[in-house]
Amino acid sequence: MEFYYGVGLPDQTQVLLLLMFACRRIRKSILPFLMVLLLADCTSKENASPSIIITNLPDYGTTDNLAGMVLGADPAACRVAVFIEVPPYGWYSKPICAQALTVIQPDGSWSADITTGGADTNATRIAALLVSTNYSQPCVLGEPFLPTNVFAEAIASAVVTREYPGVRWIGFSGYDWWVKASSGTNQLGPGPNYFSDSTNNVWTDTQGWLHLRITNRSNQWQCAEIVSARTFGYGSYRFELGSRVDDLDTNIVLGMFTWSDDPAYTYREMDVECARGFTADTNNAQFTVQPYYLSGHYARYQVPGGLADSTHLFTWQSNSVSFQCQSGSYSPNPTPSNVLGSWMFANASAVPKTGDENVRINLWLLFGHPPLDGQEVELIIKSFQFVPLGSPQPARLSDLNAAPLGPVAFTIRGEPDRRYQVQASTNLLNWQDLTTVLATNNLVLFQANSQIGAEQQFYRAVTLP
Repeated sequence: MEFYYGVGLPDQTQVLLLLMFACRRIRKSILPFLMVLLLADCTSKENASPSIIITNLPDYGTTDNLAGMVLGADPAACRVAVFIEVPPYGWYSKPICAQALTVIQPDGSWSADITTGGADTNATRIAALLVSTNYSQPCVLGEPFLPTNVFAEAIASAVVTREYPGVRWIGFSGYDWWVKASSGTNQLGPGPNYFSDSTNNVWTDTQGWLHLRITNRSNQWQCAEIVSARTFGYGSYRFELGSRVDDLDTNIVLGMFTWSDDPAYTYREMDVECARGFTADTNNAQFTVQPYYLSGHYARYQVPGGLADSTHLFTWQSNSVSFQCQSGSYSPNPTPSNVLGSWMFANASAVPKTGDENVRINLWLLFGHPPLDGQEVELIIKSFQFVPLGSPQPARLSDLNAAPLGPVAFTIRGEPDRRYQVQASTNLLNWQDLTTVLATNNLVLFQANSQIGAEQQFYRAVTLP
C-alpha cells in the first residue's frame, strides 16, 4: 500500500507537490520514501503577509497565559503588544506598563500573562498586535477604546471576544458568534428594537445554515442579531443567502456588516443591507460605507424577484472597498448575467482603517415599527466566509498517520482563514472531493472517516478562492 499526499493551487498555476510514503505489507511502519516536484511553474515565491494568531485563549475567570503564533515575520525584529478590556473599567496594556511588549520566540510562538491585576480574570476582549521593536505608544490604562495610534502601528492584529457568563454563543460557518439580547425593557440599535437571544429568533439547522427570525411575543416585536467573536481585518467578506429578499416587508431590514463600538472612522461600519426603502424605489438592497448621508457613500441595487440563493460581498482594502452581489454561490469569475450589482468605493481618505471591528448579521425593524402585514418573518443565511487579501501560499501536508487498510490522518499546514478542499485519488488523474476545512490556525488536522482499501491512495489540499 502506498500513500501519496500533495497540494494543488486554485488558479491556473500548475503546481503539484507530492510527498510519497511507502507502507509495505511486510512492514508495519510507514517510512518517508521520496519527495517529487512535478510541473513546476510557480510564478511567485513571496512569503505570506505577516499575521498573528491566538492559539491559547484562556477561559473567562482563569489565570492561564494568553499564547499564540506569529507567521510571516522576523521574530527578532517584532514584538507582541497585548491588551485586555475589563468591563466597566476599559482597556489595559499587559502584562504591565513596564513590560508592555512580549518577546517572540525563534519559532514564532509567544506567551503573555494577562492577569496581573485584580479584575483581569473578568476581561471579555483580548487584543494581540504584532508591532516592530521600536513601537512607542504610551501604556493603555483604562481607555474606553484602544487608541487609533495603537492600531496604526500594528503590522497585524488579532482581537477576540471570549465567552463569558450571561451571553448565548453559537457556531456558524466555522466561527464563534455571540447572540445580541436586550435587557428587560431596554431597546437597542438599530431601530431602536428589542433583540432576543432565544432559539426562536436565532438558530442553526442540521445543514449549518443560520436562521434569523423576527417574532412577536407578549405583544413585543423581537429582532435577531449575531456578532462574530473575532476581528477579521482587511479581506473579502461573503454572505450567501438561502431566502428571498425581494418580498421583504417595508419595515424589515437584513443587515450584513462590520461594526466597532469605537466611534473612530464612523464606527468602522460597512454595510450590505437588503431593504425595500422608499415606495417609488424599485431596488431592494444597498451597499454602504458610512456615513451614508455623504455623497457617493452608498449604491442601491436589485435582487430579482423569486431568487432565493444570492451572495453579497465586499472586499476591504486599506484604500478602497469593492462590493458585489452574485446570483447563487460565490464565483471568483462570475458571468456578467450572474452579477446583480457592483460598486467601487475608491475614496481612500474615507475608507475605514481596521481596528477592533466585528462582523454582524441582523434582522431588524426600521425605526422599531412592526411589519405592515403584522407577520413574523424568517430569513436563512447559508454561510459567511472571510478570505484574506493576497495570493494564497501552497498548503503543505505532513505528519501522516496511517495503518495498512486503516484510516488516514495528516496535517494541513496552511494559512489562517483559508479554506481547503481535501481530495483523494487512486491514479492522480481522477480526484474525489472528501471535505472542505477552514484553517482557523496555521495547522489543520484531517482524518478520513473511513478506511482506505485501495492498493495506493493519493491526497491533496486545494486552496479555495
